[in-house]
Amino acid sequence: MGSAIVYRLAEGSAALMTPAPGHDASELATSLPEGTVFFIKDTSEIPPVGIDQLDVDFDSETVTQKPPNLEALKASALLAVREIAQEIRGQIATSAPVERSLNWILKAVYGAAWKANETAANPALAPFSAIAEAGFKLETDLTGEDPVTVRDRSLEKATLFFYANQLVEGMERLAEDRIPAAADTAELEIIITQLRELETQARSNLETLNGGGNSSA
Repeated sequence: MGSAIVYRLAEGSAALMTPAPGHDASELATSLPEGTVFFIKDTSEIPPVGIDQLDVDFDSETVTQKPPNLEALKASALLAVREIAQEIRGQIATSAPVERSLNWILKAVYGAAWKANETAANPALAPFSAIAEAGFKLETDLTGEDPVTVRDRSLEKATLFFYANQLVEGMERLAEDRIPAAADTAELEIIITQLRELETQARSNLETLNGGGNSSA
């Protein structure tokens, strides 16, 4: 694969120099300032990362990759989670027009009161139940549907909308709590794996929402 010259700069840091194809590293080394400390290494033995990520030992003539910076990895992971959360929230928000999403909330509140009062009569819920029943009937008189069916479908869609948002909220908060507290890269990787699973679940919920949640209810 060829060879590279690993040499020490005047300020003490290391640098790499690779000869052009067809040229010998030993010959190129003669162009270094007199007294420069260097050694020649096969490029296959040099990790393919930037020089700032390499540990060079001129005594043993070894080149190894520095261990990852845990704090930098944490910051990168947290930023990625926040970007994913923002993306999914944006997709949830656009899964239905704003006015329809707001209507889902109203339908869910009144529909839940109606259903709860239907299950077990409650004087406190009775007025809201009556409003809900009359309101759903206004809609279904026009569409020819059954008010109870529309009510239950509305509750289902509002639930999906709520769950999708809460899963993303929980994922982001979990990341904000656990990523900064990770003691090492192994623990950080476990947290990242868990967050990836939550991301998959959140995207699955979003697909379900998009698959039927944006239709009339």
